[in-house]
Amino acid sequence: MANMHTEERIGEAWRLHRSGDNRGAMKIFDEILVKTPRDVDALYGLGLARRADGDNSGAQEVFQKALDIAENTLKAVDDTSSAEGHHGSNNLETNADDRYLMLTRMLKQRLAEVS
Repeated sequence: MANMHTEERIGEAWRLHRSGDNRGAMKIFDEILVKTPRDVDALYGLGLARRADGDNSGAQEVFQKALDIAENTLKAVDDTSSAEGHHGSNNLETNADDRYLMLTRMLKQRLAEVS
């Protein structure tokens, strides 16, 4: 399992989380985050696993970190879009911002749930 690509390892962690093995999922998410600490997918999954394991405080910390990264990335995408002559978020000519718009909404919802 250690030789899997990050995407495969995230998939394995999600599988463990869905089957109720939150500790196993957290272990894999933590291992991923040691190598790529700004991986929003791993952070989001870790937050969900912590919440499911009853650690709302830990989940809140991870969700906030993921939200900060997602918002900064969305700002960078918006800045690039603006530099290319587009104005405002959700540039309909590209989907570069869609993922981060969705992630920021989801993360804000998760934060509200654990606060």
